[in-house]
Amino acid sequence: MQTPRVLVVPGGTSVGAAALAYASLSKLAEQARTASDGAMDEAPSSHKRTVVVMRPPSEIPHTSLRHLQTDVSHAFPELPEDVRNDPALLDGVDVVIPTSGSSTGTPHLVGLSTEALIASVHSTHAALEGPGRWILALPAHHIAGAQVLMRSAVAGFSPMVADTDSGFRPADLLSSIAGATQDSQVPGYLSLVPVQLRACLDAGEEVIRALASLAGVLVGGSSITKELLQAARNHGLRVVTTYGMTETGGGCVYNSRPLPGVTVRAVDVDGQSRLAIAGPMLMTKYLDGPSPFIDEGGARWLLTGDIGRIASNGDVQVLGRSDDVIVTGGLSVAPGPVRDAVLSAPGVRDSWILDLEDERWGHVVTAAVVRDSSHSADLDSWARSIRDHVGARLGRAQAPRVVVPLHTLPMLESGKVDRSRVRALVMEQIEHGEHWRR
Repeated sequence: MQTPRVLVVPGGTSVGAAALAYASLSKLAEQARTASDGAMDEAPSSHKRTVVVMRPPSEIPHTSLRHLQTDVSHAFPELPEDVRNDPALLDGVDVVIPTSGSSTGTPHLVGLSTEALIASVHSTHAALEGPGRWILALPAHHIAGAQVLMRSAVAGFSPMVADTDSGFRPADLLSSIAGATQDSQVPGYLSLVPVQLRACLDAGEEVIRALASLAGVLVGGSSITKELLQAARNHGLRVVTTYGMTETGGGCVYNSRPLPGVTVRAVDVDGQSRLAIAGPMLMTKYLDGPSPFIDEGGARWLLTGDIGRIASNGDVQVLGRSDDVIVTGGLSVAPGPVRDAVLSAPGVRDSWILDLEDERWGHVVTAAVVRDSSHSADLDSWARSIRDHVGARLGRAQAPRVVVPLHTLPMLESGKVDRSRVRALVMEQIEHGEHWRR
């Protein structure tokens, strides 16, 4: 097999970096269209295959595409030498995108084919109002941002770019939304993470009206609270909640329903109900380790690290990460429902659930909470009310035994909660006596 050329492309949301990333992904989409039309059949050897590697912009100078070409050794310095020298390393891979590393702390290098990415694009457009103009407000070196660019390339419209590299300001979306909605016959779309959506609702009527003019506002990256979702929809925003990951080419479940061509089922693994996903948008493989695939009945399934269930109406319910399950006093507690219950308690603006070691219980359910600015109760009474509230909803065994106030939840640039940083802040607060324990 011919050795591919490798382009290491900066992500981020700056106009220059977005232009480079869009040009690279557009070229792949164009080659896929040409190949499907049969135009490459006569002289395939004249078309050298290109692999696009998305990286954080801080790791790459903004320059021309020609100067971004490199070899495998320089493209993947984190891989062992024997892996880099494997001639089959990039077989079936056209795009490499790192995961956020929010679960393990170390990102995986995910290899995806152009066909998988385009399959995701078509499924997305089928679930929405068709191809349209997309706004980039998420880093292009993460799958949500990269797919905004690929959807734009497939639709034939250049993306509108809202530069968030130096911080997210909702007002910066206004010109991009105006551009995306300039033609009433072409739908406009935007992808956000929950913390961005909350900032938009707090920004005032002008931003909210603009968002309401879009055909769809996709919100993923981390779970959105019911309160935030309802508030957005009450303002007329067409919010679409998404579930997916880099390994599935981005969101593959919209508003709790699998996209066309996607199948999701629950698989028992060591007593846990793990979600498994099949469909044409799955990754080819991890470049840096074994890939979590199950081959069954002629289908290839991705065994995710998420626990969940399939409701009787077909809705996919995600309960949390399998490695986040808290075993307390012999009971396994999924953090997702606990977080939802905590977030519905009075005075709670945001929350994250984690475990702490305990001599009696082994581990205890711990709630890191961000107080709503309008709530002024003392910590003791507030924490007790949170525990009582969760206990009434889920049972006392799942209610937090430790409540730790934080000023804010630290986030990764992908929009996911920085779990390791949250844990560090919780431990600091406990060390200083700023916590409540049952």
